[in-house]
Amino acid sequence: AWRALIAKYPTRFVIGSDTWINQRWQHYESLMADYRVWLGDLPPAAAQAIAWGNAARLFGLPNLR
Repeated sequence: AWRALIAKYPTRFVIGSDTWINQRWQHYESLMADYRVWLGDLPPAAAQAIAWGNAARLFGLPNLR
């Protein structure tokens, strides 16, 4: 169901991470690996948008990829 929702509205989602305490940095690599797994299950354009394109647009930054 999540894949269908994201595929239908790929411009409405962003992902990110939060390392509010230093100990969270030790999990950062595995968190990014987990993101890459489910992003890899999406169409490439949707994955790109969710990974960085939507956030770039939201903050008025150029989408460099």
